[in-house]
Amino acid sequence: MKKVLLVLGLITGISASYTAQRVCGSMEYLEYQIQNDAKRLEKMERIERHTENFTDHPAQRSVNGVINIPVVVHVVYNTASENISDAQIQSQLNVLNADFRRLNSDASNVWSQAQDSQIEFCLASVDQSGNATTGITRTSTSMTSFGTNDQMKFNSSGGKDAWNSSKYMNIWVCDISGGILGYAQFPGGSASTDGVVIDYQYFGTIGTASAPFDLGRTATHEVGHWLNLRHIWGDGGCTVDDFISDTPSSDAANYGCAIGHVSCGTTDMVQNYMDYSDDACMNLFTAGQNVRMRALFDTAGARASLLTSAACGSAPPTATCSDGIQNGQETGVDCGGPSCSACSCIGTSITVSITFDNYPEETSWNLKNSSGATVASGGTYASQADGSTLNISLCLPSGCYDFTISDTYGDGICCSYGNGSYSITGPSGTLVSGSTFTTSATTNFCVGAPPAPTCNDGIQNGNETGVDCGGPLCSPCGGTGCTYGTVNTNTFESSWGIWTDGGRDCARVTTSAYSYSGSKSIRIRDNTTTSLTTTSSLNLSSYQEVTIEFFFYAYSMESGEDFWLQYSTNGGSTYTTVKAYVSGSMFNNGAFYTDQVVIAGPFSSTTRFRFRNDASDDSDLIHLDDITITGCNGTASILIDEESVNNAVISRDLGQESMEFSLYPNPVNDRMNVSIDLNQKGVVNVFIIDMQGRMISNENRSLSSGMNILELNTAEMEQGSYILVLNSATGTVNKRFAVQH
Repeated sequence: MKKVLLVLGLITGISASYTAQRVCGSMEYLEYQIQNDAKRLEKMERIERHTENFTDHPAQRSVNGVINIPVVVHVVYNTASENISDAQIQSQLNVLNADFRRLNSDASNVWSQAQDSQIEFCLASVDQSGNATTGITRTSTSMTSFGTNDQMKFNSSGGKDAWNSSKYMNIWVCDISGGILGYAQFPGGSASTDGVVIDYQYFGTIGTASAPFDLGRTATHEVGHWLNLRHIWGDGGCTVDDFISDTPSSDAANYGCAIGHVSCGTTDMVQNYMDYSDDACMNLFTAGQNVRMRALFDTAGARASLLTSAACGSAPPTATCSDGIQNGQETGVDCGGPSCSACSCIGTSITVSITFDNYPEETSWNLKNSSGATVASGGTYASQADGSTLNISLCLPSGCYDFTISDTYGDGICCSYGNGSYSITGPSGTLVSGSTFTTSATTNFCVGAPPAPTCNDGIQNGNETGVDCGGPLCSPCGGTGCTYGTVNTNTFESSWGIWTDGGRDCARVTTSAYSYSGSKSIRIRDNTTTSLTTTSSLNLSSYQEVTIEFFFYAYSMESGEDFWLQYSTNGGSTYTTVKAYVSGSMFNNGAFYTDQVVIAGPFSSTTRFRFRNDASDDSDLIHLDDITITGCNGTASILIDEESVNNAVISRDLGQESMEFSLYPNPVNDRMNVSIDLNQKGVVNVFIIDMQGRMISNENRSLSSGMNILELNTAEMEQGSYILVLNSATGTVNKRFAVQH
């Protein structure tokens, strides 16, 4: 029968003195892992749910054909006899391929459900650094024997560190004490211990292989566990099962070759590789067992990454520092790493630093440029020690990048299972830093001197709503000029203004700690029909675009909960969501945030805007304050509203180079120098705007013809990107710069 609940059996009463009977330590080892790993049981339950879905929906399976698994065999030896030969290792690979493909010479038709699993194994030909390998490592140890405590799996305890378990199946061959023939790690365990351990006396078919376990079936049995198969009797009585529908129920292990033995009212399948029979008696996996094993390789399966491993491919050519290829540990093409000369960086040198939690095998990262192309990536990190720190040096061209760090388990790298963290540093200091996230966290940063945005550079910059059009700086995307002016602004100190009370879950409250200015703000909570505040109907039919700027403060919003900015052009009958703000990825509790959102028209005479909360209960709060609505209306050509720039009318052709100027240093800390070359003397309007189009400073300077040097104070400006705009009688020019304190 097929059992749905996950039941774990505990092996007891193992005899250490009688090795003529098969003794497998896998289930006892699993119990040990569960007791010492808080995540272990939950991971297994996830794998069971995935397996059940794969089993119950054959039409949805994506894995087809023969599955190839690269193998690395780690021989850990104390005596010459334990250092088994390459030929003995190859004999074991031959047995695995014959048994899993049902090409074994002793295959019989006693059980009609016996079937080829279409799983094959190869000794790896490419190692973790991309170099040629035999797929065999040999380690001399002072340890006279090992138990089931994984000491053979680490250099630090006399063994050999695992190779990346997402690309290789690790097999350790050593002297195991206690009469145990071997043990395996079920899927879902730590990557640093993932694999199979076989005693050297029961590995392969020649050399030290000892009867009655000299036909290589111990490895077949343990690899079955590694591929999520349970013992044929389920490690319990008749009511305990192995999760396989086509294997008869049994109440205990069978030893020797007890063909015909009956338990639980049916004949036991003693010939199954997952019983405890002698090697010569075993000869089959069933169709149900094969489905269970192959589920691991389907989409999102626990061992699906092995399908993309290139370790079974042809051996690579010998790597050199002049072959035009980025080989092995080279950090660039023919440069960097331990063997080649250091790479010169034409751009900005940065360091990605990751301090891992207790599960490095769950952590990965990638770096994408502004075009969305991945320029660097790493992980997962099975070979990293728990709590260790990894530093990766990169050279980046000037530009902006998205750094994403991910955790396959969904609990980040801090702080439940270790105190992990991450950062990116460059010449100017820290560019990215963090620790707490769930499945992933993405941070944008810029390096070098980015080109100044213009309204004719063919790029959708800043708050442009299209390429070279829209937003507070460029002409509207419809092609008609317009004037940016204020529609409404409200600090909520004296009244609601144009905003309305949504009902029970909305209020105008007096709490200065949650108000950006003054003491009052609008609070929306929970997720009901009253968790919102809405404007009255506004006549914006002549507006081509509208910008909404606001400040907000979150309190007790749970990770993944969000709130929305929406608008309606039919008086509130229906709404369109402009932007969703998600807790944990776009904001955190206990801090003020601001945003400026540009909404492209057309609008109507009954246009409304609203903020709506999408949380779970009354304790989840968003406070809104200082909401300003501006819009593009009419036909005049003004950069931003007249009051903000002291009535200075600025040309929109920001690409017009009517005067030559440069600025330095860039990035800047306290003071910035501006070098301006004028054809004739005159007054130049010098102003700075941020990337949201807000005026930061504005002044007029009387300059002479020829070269002029201006000094601008940036000490009080917040860290970030800005645009310096110079306007004179001959035209307007601009350049982008960054402030980094």
